[in-house]
Amino acid sequence: MIKQLGPYRIIRVIGRGGMGTVYEGIHEETGQRAAIKALPAGLADDGNFRERFIGEIETLKQLKHPNIVELFGDGEQDGLLFYAMELVEGQTLQEELQAKHEFAWPEVLRIGIEICQALKHAHDHGIIHRDLKPANLMRTKEQQIKLTDFGIAKLFGATHLTADGSVVGTADYMACEQAEGRPVSNRTDLFSLGAVMFTLLTRRPPFAGGSIPEVLHRLRYDDAPLVRRYAPSVPLELEEIIDQLLKKDSMDRIPTAMVLANRLKAMEHGLSSKTVVERPTTKDQPAPSSPNDQVTRESNYHSTPVTEVSPTSIEPNTDCVPADAYSWNDATVVTSDSRSSKAADVRSSGETVADPSSGQNRFTTLDEQRRQRERPSTMKLVDLAKIAGLVLVLVGMLGLIAWGLAPPTADSLYEKIATTARDGDLLDVKPKIEQFLASHADDPRCHEVNDWLLDLQSRFLFNRLRIRAKRERLTEVQQAYVDAMMLVEGKPQTARDHFLDLLSNYADAPDKADPITCIEASQHRVKRLNAILPNDAPAD
Repeated sequence: MIKQLGPYRIIRVIGRGGMGTVYEGIHEETGQRAAIKALPAGLADDGNFRERFIGEIETLKQLKHPNIVELFGDGEQDGLLFYAMELVEGQTLQEELQAKHEFAWPEVLRIGIEICQALKHAHDHGIIHRDLKPANLMRTKEQQIKLTDFGIAKLFGATHLTADGSVVGTADYMACEQAEGRPVSNRTDLFSLGAVMFTLLTRRPPFAGGSIPEVLHRLRYDDAPLVRRYAPSVPLELEEIIDQLLKKDSMDRIPTAMVLANRLKAMEHGLSSKTVVERPTTKDQPAPSSPNDQVTRESNYHSTPVTEVSPTSIEPNTDCVPADAYSWNDATVVTSDSRSSKAADVRSSGETVADPSSGQNRFTTLDEQRRQRERPSTMKLVDLAKIAGLVLVLVGMLGLIAWGLAPPTADSLYEKIATTARDGDLLDVKPKIEQFLASHADDPRCHEVNDWLLDLQSRFLFNRLRIRAKRERLTEVQQAYVDAMMLVEGKPQTARDHFLDLLSNYADAPDKADPITCIEASQHRVKRLNAILPNDAPAD
């Protein structure tokens, strides 16, 4: 066994897997304990492995958050690439599932909020995790959640880590767009978070199947089951949030981690009188399995093995992993037409990892790397910059106070709302819409802004009724509204006819406002469709 890596004296092996070995080490000068992940020289010669390992280091360099495992530094020794990170003492959520821990819904609510905080930090830095799952979420002895394993994380818009049409992720927690090799976004991670919360509450992934191809098929074509089917004690509001996160179309999901965190916090405040749940005693029985259990971990720090698959064959990579560490389909799936790549072609600017053939031994902490990038001329101007900075801060504070006290103008509010209506999700500016209508009721643009509010309300009503239809029978007017809304995108002329029939046949039917009635929503949809369709347009 290796006895020394950089300044760290190796104590023991924590885990082994397809991307190398993780050790526990102690810094000889400071006594700091660390988890040290090492990529052997043999794998470092492989462009694909080296690229992913370097990518994980570069990703962690950008992130510093209480809910994300912290990077201490990276280095190379005799052709062996390694990095030192925070040593987290605790268990993964997957290990807790295997130990039969029963996750109560207030506990899952608190876990979800902490994961949202980690994801917001990553997304704010342009990083999508792409492999969010219970095995990559650790709970410390202080009950804090830590997000780990950024081995397949991806920058927004980056394409160099996978070939066109490739798929990287874990089957049970993978979003539809990820499974199909389409571009991913922050909402891809939110889908995975919904799948994680579903699994913790029900002890089964939402699209569980007998094989990975079956899971992927269900993921693409089946609606996710409702949480309360398996966990009846879960509040309806939490069930609806998870159902929205598991939507096939990413635009139908909650838009950002911050919005999701706020909704979960509101639930926690409104429904739970006790947000910190006392963890029940776990049992010794193994976690429930499915027919295609995949080996994934040996310990808390094991990097999930990469499984190479083709469209017709999927086999797990079980090298160096004990046979008793199982989950459902908890293996990383990689499908690609090409694995050929060279590290020199993909290294980012400022890359610090040396070529393994150079024989260079080094270890550089993050603080040292930052100091190396500072220019001497810049350091000489520090005192002057401090004085100028204080003046600017004072001026800025006065400006912010004056700006903050002044209410937004009708023009500024309208511009933000209109821009989002053209290019984004109106849900992001719903508070601004309501503020405009409340503060500028005499503005001639109020009718247009109110139409945007009705767009939101009619779509919310549609989504709510679709969820309700899974549990109970809808009224005739509600079912008619859902049927008409299903046709809006593909058959707008037929949809308009359905709305008109609804208005004619159910004008006097009982219709609960939720937040508007089906009649009001149908009238608005007819107005919208009339604006884009000729009056004499035939049915589709």
